[in-house]
Amino acid sequence: MEKSLGNISVLVTRPAHQASGFTQRLEEAGGITSIGLPTIKIQYVKTDVDVALKSDINIFTSVNSVIGAHRCSALPWACPGKTAAIGIATASALKSHGVSVDFEPASGAGSEALLLEILNVNSKSAITIIRGDSGREKLRNSLTEAGSVVDYLTVYKRILPDYTNAELNRLLTPALPDIISVTSDLGLTNLLKIVPVELRAELKTRPLVVNSERCASLARSNGFAGEIAIADPPGDDGQVTEILRMALQLKK
Repeated sequence: MEKSLGNISVLVTRPAHQASGFTQRLEEAGGITSIGLPTIKIQYVKTDVDVALKSDINIFTSVNSVIGAHRCSALPWACPGKTAAIGIATASALKSHGVSVDFEPASGAGSEALLLEILNVNSKSAITIIRGDSGREKLRNSLTEAGSVVDYLTVYKRILPDYTNAELNRLLTPALPDIISVTSDLGLTNLLKIVPVELRAELKTRPLVVNSERCASLARSNGFAGEIAIADPPGDDGQVTEILRMALQLKK
């Protein structure tokens, strides 16, 4: 594609350390201008990984969970248990550290699909879910109901970034970006906390790209009235596809 979309801007809300590859793809695909406004700051925490070393199955929930776990104790770990990854990017991150991934959902699959795969193999296991300091409880609850003993291993925290008025004015004025990219429910919620009150109504008219139906519903319930596209598959590939489609529509 010719770089003909340079006057289209995208607000990129993912954590800063996860944005460069994504913004490069947007530039290479269509010359799209990215405006970085991370709505989540990742703070890795040091913790004992002993519970994971004794588990039958370790479930990594995100790329950040892989990074955080590696910082706690260098991967691959010498443990008898199997390894599961939620999401294609998580599986890739584990493999880059030499970890063999035993349970890897197909393209577009999330925690629920992975859960079914695990339960079909062994539903009464000692399982450790490696994640951040918050998240949905569905996975743990379902595994527990099936008879497994489930622990959390928290390897990072999600923090609301602090912006000065000058920084927000530089990023969001004189005009708001044309499209918004959001990768999580918390990222969306924090966006509405960060953006100044006087800009929120206009912000909610902008097209939005999210990674799940759940996040799309959350956006609607918070008053987003423009087009909301769900990336398929969730993640960079689906997000780039939808952003390019929206950008071309805006150019017409």
